[in-house]
Amino acid sequence: MISGEATLIYKTPGMSVTAGSQNHSGAILVQLTRLPSQNTLRVICAVVDEAKTSKPEVEEIADHVAGYLVPLILGITVVVFITWTAIGIAGRHQSPTIACINAMTFAISTLIVSCPCAIGLAVPIVVLIAGGVATRHGLIFKAAETIDIARKVDHVIFDKTGTLTQGELFVTREEYLDDPKSLASMVLGLTSSSKHPVSAGVAAHLRGMDVDPSHVENVVPIPACGLEALWNESCVRAGNPRFLGLEELPVVSELMSSGLTVFCVGVDGALAAIFGLQDQLRPDALATANELKKRSIIVSLISGDNYSAVQTIATQLGIPTSNVRSQCTPAEKQTYVKEQLLRPNSTVLFCGDGTNDAAALAQASIGMHINEGSDIAQSAADVLLMRPFLKGILTLIDLSNAFHRRVVLFCIMCSLSC
Repeated sequence: MISGEATLIYKTPGMSVTAGSQNHSGAILVQLTRLPSQNTLRVICAVVDEAKTSKPEVEEIADHVAGYLVPLILGITVVVFITWTAIGIAGRHQSPTIACINAMTFAISTLIVSCPCAIGLAVPIVVLIAGGVATRHGLIFKAAETIDIARKVDHVIFDKTGTLTQGELFVTREEYLDDPKSLASMVLGLTSSSKHPVSAGVAAHLRGMDVDPSHVENVVPIPACGLEALWNESCVRAGNPRFLGLEELPVVSELMSSGLTVFCVGVDGALAAIFGLQDQLRPDALATANELKKRSIIVSLISGDNYSAVQTIATQLGIPTSNVRSQCTPAEKQTYVKEQLLRPNSTVLFCGDGTNDAAALAQASIGMHINEGSDIAQSAADVLLMRPFLKGILTLIDLSNAFHRRVVLFCIMCSLSC
């Protein structure tokens, strides 16, 4: 879970496990090897706390300038006081008391007019206000630097399932090659306890049809493949077509070419049922992608799903094939983001939701986590999008531009006053 593995990992005695990970099937006995203060959750919290105290680059520059300006102004103030005291005593023949009072007036005036407090306070105040405005729009910054660099974003990379789409697969086509009632009952019994999105989508569909699950024995999940079980003394296997070796069948290849996620069920090696599932785009996905392209921002799509399903979403959003990657592992997602960062002056924003997006979220210039995703992806992101609206990306960029304009305005005003 922490590492964002693409597939489930088999564990044997002696191997380490991470608290909070999901045990897919069976029971395990684990031994505690870390104190509570050393666990992964505490480490993540420490990283978040460190991010909260971070400053954007422009604020660090302002603090640096103010650090030099304060002693300089104090020095000038002392020089003004001494100069006007000398003028009062030697030039105007005033008493030392009167000369010092007049010199004090000029010195205080110099200190007030040249005070660097505006530079030292203006930027933190703008950061504070920007954070409040972001929160009202459903954005939470984990690193203050994000507010400053978001205006420079020139490439946005989207994950597919759960980010551009709603992450709830639903059945659009189903075919039974034998008794439909009996097979539907068996498939529900097979998938009802599975947590995989595809199996969950098939189970939800069958429950909606008032199908009663039949008894299926010895259900064993096969990571990245599907399920195996016994039903009426027959061997049942269900999952992706490659797992069952059925991808060459015309009915299967036809569904795959149509951009659907395919779930096949085989009994004793023969295809018994097939389901085609689809996910829906988020309502504002197309408008957001179009607006980003209008602003000359590159839009890419990367996913672990099959090529046809990913390409279907890319076509709907007008994303060119050269910017689309499918069947990617978490490491390949991270590598793709890293490659885009190698372009000169590139600022990449990656938007994702799942554990398998964590590495890419951490690699990007700005990692944006969309709500309802995994906790690990949330900990790796720089910005949390608390509402399921992708237009939050545009809000982030606009807010960063407004932040930069106001900081520049404050600095100009401070310079003029000095």
